[in-house]
Amino acid sequence: MPLSLNLAIAVSAGVAAGVFLDPSLTTLSPWVVVAAMLIAVAAYSRNRADLARWPALIALAAICSILAAAAQDRALHPPLRNLLEQRLGGFAIDGADGPRGEAPIVIEGTLLADATPTDSGAAMRMQVERVWLGECPEPAAGGVSLGVSGSFAAAAATEWRAGRLVKASALLRRPARYLNDGVPDQERLLARRGIALVGSIKSAALVEVIEKGTWFDETAAQARAAVRSAMARHVGVRAPQSAAVATAILIGDRGSLDPEVERRLQEAGTYHVIAISGGNIAILAGLVLWSLRWLRVGAGSAAATAIAVLVAYAFIAGGGPSVVRATVMAAIYLSLRMIDQRTAPAHAMALTAAVLLVVSPLSIADVGFWLTFGATAAIVVGVSRATLPTTAWLRAPVALVLASACAEAVLAPVGALVFQRVTLAGLLLNLAAVPCMALVQVGAMVTAAADAVGAAPIASAAGWLTHLSVRGLVESAALVDFAPWLTWRVPSPPLLVVTAYYACVVFWLFASWSSWPSWFLLKRWAGVAAAALFLWISIAPQTLARIAGDGRLRLTAMDVGQGDAFLVTFPNGRTLMVDTGGVSIRGDFDIGDRVLGPALRARGLARLDYLSFTHGDPDHIGGAGSLARDFAPLEIWDGVFVANHAPTMTLRSLAARRRAAWRSLQRGDRLNIAGVEIRIHHPPPPDWERQKVRNDDSLVIELRYGQVSMLLTGDIGREVEQALVPTLDLLPIVVLKSPHHGSGTSSSREFVEAIKPKVVVISCGRGNPYGHPVPYVLDRYKTVGAQVFRTDLEGQIEVSTDGTRLVIETFTGRKVAR
Repeated sequence: MPLSLNLAIAVSAGVAAGVFLDPSLTTLSPWVVVAAMLIAVAAYSRNRADLARWPALIALAAICSILAAAAQDRALHPPLRNLLEQRLGGFAIDGADGPRGEAPIVIEGTLLADATPTDSGAAMRMQVERVWLGECPEPAAGGVSLGVSGSFAAAAATEWRAGRLVKASALLRRPARYLNDGVPDQERLLARRGIALVGSIKSAALVEVIEKGTWFDETAAQARAAVRSAMARHVGVRAPQSAAVATAILIGDRGSLDPEVERRLQEAGTYHVIAISGGNIAILAGLVLWSLRWLRVGAGSAAATAIAVLVAYAFIAGGGPSVVRATVMAAIYLSLRMIDQRTAPAHAMALTAAVLLVVSPLSIADVGFWLTFGATAAIVVGVSRATLPTTAWLRAPVALVLASACAEAVLAPVGALVFQRVTLAGLLLNLAAVPCMALVQVGAMVTAAADAVGAAPIASAAGWLTHLSVRGLVESAALVDFAPWLTWRVPSPPLLVVTAYYACVVFWLFASWSSWPSWFLLKRWAGVAAAALFLWISIAPQTLARIAGDGRLRLTAMDVGQGDAFLVTFPNGRTLMVDTGGVSIRGDFDIGDRVLGPALRARGLARLDYLSFTHGDPDHIGGAGSLARDFAPLEIWDGVFVANHAPTMTLRSLAARRRAAWRSLQRGDRLNIAGVEIRIHHPPPPDWERQKVRNDDSLVIELRYGQVSMLLTGDIGREVEQALVPTLDLLPIVVLKSPHHGSGTSSSREFVEAIKPKVVVISCGRGNPYGHPVPYVLDRYKTVGAQVFRTDLEGQIEVSTDGTRLVIETFTGRKVAR
């Protein structure tokens, strides 16, 4: 195995141990370093350099684990977070949330990227340097992600450029996190990317530019602004999304991309082409080297010029992690060519990975890092070992198909682990997507350059070519619409399975042949094991068969922040999802796709039998589209129809395409599923056509099993509660979903005293600005002897019953039997 690959594996293993393992384990690393180095020195002194290599690599891995653990600690506990925790409380990453919205904090710092317009204003990222908690500023470094509200924010965003020093008054809080089995910790993910806190600014008037950036920062910002302007003038006139895609490919700005376009490209397996990475850098480097060769510039000077151009391009593109990775890899390779070292690309790639991980250990937690080096390694190794056709016109497409297949083979387990998706469409679509991406990049470059020098006809023609290339790229994803079986969702495979797969692949590819007769069989079995593990990850056989019920009725309150989402699992294993909401601060964060989907797959579910939403507010219907698309429910239930309600109409259209039955339930309706009687207590038949969503039109569903009633109440208020009291005929043991998240407009004294719940589940967001649940509502529940469980305090809550007794388990480990 090459030394460069050994170094990369040792560094990667050490960094991964420092980032992902329990911090207490890294306390042993210094002793491992000492012991390994002593063994290496002893072996070397006996002229056994071949044996000294292995303890030296172990020592290197241990050193990297120490560096990575320290980097992780700094990311999770930056000075900004520590200061606010000490002074205000509620900001520690492992502590309880503080109340939101009490008072804004004045912060000052440097913008990490250009601000981007959003539907509600603008978004910016800042490296805070100072805060005002009193009259005087205090140093407190830390990254924050901010949303600026108001109609003037989008226009003002042009002045909020990367590198500029700004001062603002912001409401800061911890990032949202969703405590459900199978859902990644979003707060830690953001912390590893340098974002400690998130916040909101009420108006653009509260943001002040204190100082402009350096000459380099300002020049790069002007270049980015010029590119956006050129794309809008010459590409956007034909289709705004064509300009958005071209801008994303050329300078990495994806702020204007339509989420639906992003989703379609992800399903098709071609989303990678709109992110600046190795392909873009390779195209630019190739254009520069070809041009300089045509000008008869020497190889060394051409390589040096190409490096300078790539570094300048990376700086203009914002210096994102993927750009830096690709640029460093190209720079190392070209630098070695400058000194006439004919290094294989695989060696340059391995060396680049090792250098980047040593410099930035937390890159190991960035899925982009895995995708970049995984795809590059697969293409380099796979294509180099294949025999390509000698026919010129056939050689390029065969090489492209082979490269795509190798990349898919390596990246599919990563896609399954992180994105819970496997796609075969990319194998074919890359034949169109990669050339289209190249045309978009070249066309966008020509458009921007021609616009800069005032050559409007050339810019217009290049813009037209760019638009056509973007359409080819985006429309190629339509293949998934005609053949949806080319992409499917799977639960995240165990990390041990993924690790075993890559270990088998590396052993099969790189282990040296030996005269030992069994060595050949060992390599063969490694290949067989890799193939078997790949099939297991891709097919997820545990989800193919319906999960058999255990005879218990289960109600699981999912942690979706300030919203409702309840999974009902019937005694025979059938499932009903009641509400799919959750309101995210980020407009591009789909609760259904990013939270509920992973949580359901972690339970072994590949489909839902029934999907219901109590009413159409975003915190109840927000994730329904993704669940309907990915889990194909047989029936979708609603209550009162609201005319021209866009989310409902979209869901109806999706149900029609998926051939799901649509059922409107009203008071008096009864169903029976697996011995569980379902009674609908509300709403009554509407006496007029609703023009807007109303809380008091919520579906009220009762699940009756044995001696237990589970009452799901949506967002009903006092008037509906009082109307229900005379009609309810609940069983002796009552489990109540607190109406309207425990607000003061619901859970009236008469209602609570009438039903006398044994258990109350409150679904609400941590530190939500509404104060849910209000203290006097909690007092009412306490007065009747109810035991209260809250998703904001305990995460996911599961209430199960055999019809006579209750068992309640929470994400935090609390377990109660009643």
